Amino acid sequence: MKQIQPVDSGRTSAHMKDTAAPAAGESLRFPPVRTALRDLYRSLRHLPSSDPYAPARLARIADQAEYLLEAWPAGQWPAALHAGQQLPPRAVLLGWVATARRDIGHAGTAPGSNWTYPQWHRISTTLLAALVPFA
Repeated sequence: MKQIQPVDSGRTSAHMKDTAAPAAGESLRFPPVRTALRDLYRSLRHLPSSDPYAPARLARIADQAEYLLEAWPAGQWPAALHAGQQLPPRAVLLGWVATARRDIGHAGTAPGSNWTYPQWHRISTTLLAALVPFA
């Protein structure tokens, strides 16, 4: 009887692609930090304000964004990511993340925290502004 060996494609499932690692034979197009920031942007865009854990998730995204922006090697910080789109200095992006983190801290992150929609919109928009260059 012939045994069938599974093919290890390096992916976690047939529907999920590891966006941080290049496929076999491909060169690394973007630094892993840029890819992780893009994934944070996508997570934030799809986070509904009505989710009971949204404040805590927003705080976690802000923490991760700050870490990744600080971890990007200074010598590799690009002037632009897309044709014709200048990338703001790292200090500006970190300032927006810090503003979002401060506002999150004032609003609270406990489950059931009562955030008003304008409050949610202001904080999430500030954080999106810091992450959109990597989208």
